[in-house]
Amino acid sequence: QPLPEPHIPFGAIPIFFLIFFISATGEEMGWSGYITDPLQDRWSALTASIIIGAVWAIWHILPYIQAHHTPIWVIWQCGFTVVTRILIVWLYNNTGKSVFATILFHAMVNVSWALFPNYGSSYNPFITCIITAVTAGIIIFLWGTKTLAQYRYTRVSDHTSNN
Repeated sequence: QPLPEPHIPFGAIPIFFLIFFISATGEEMGWSGYITDPLQDRWSALTASIIIGAVWAIWHILPYIQAHHTPIWVIWQCGFTVVTRILIVWLYNNTGKSVFATILFHAMVNVSWALFPNYGSSYNPFITCIITAVTAGIIIFLWGTKTLAQYRYTRVSDHTSNN
C-alpha cells in the first residue's frame, strides 16, 4: 500500500513520547512489575506472556471500538498486542527484570504507530502483527519457552570464567 509523504512536526515527537511514557509507566508497573513474575513462577514465560497479552488486548477492545475501527482491525490489533507482550516479557527477563526497559519499549511502540507516517494514518495492524509474530517466533525458538532468557546457542565456555 502506498504511503503518504510524512508530515510530522519534529516538535510533536517529544510530546508524544512524554504522553506515551506516562501511560506506559502505569501499564508496565502492573503488567511487568506486578504480575509477570508470579505468572512466570507458576507457568512458563511464554504462557505468562500470552495470558498477560490476552488480558491486555481485551483491556483495549472497547477503546478500539470507540475509535470506530473495523472488527478485523480490532482482531489483528489484539493479535499484535499478544505477540508484543512476548517481546516485552523477553526484554524484561533479559534486562535483569527491568520495568524501566519495558516502559521505554512500550512507549516507543506507541510513539511509532501514532506518528507513522502521519499520526498513524497508514497503520495496518495485520502487517504489524505478522512482522511482530515472526520476531516473537524467532525469539521463542532461540531463547526457549520456559524463561525466554536462556539463549539456546550460547557456548559453554561463554558461561565460565577464565581463572
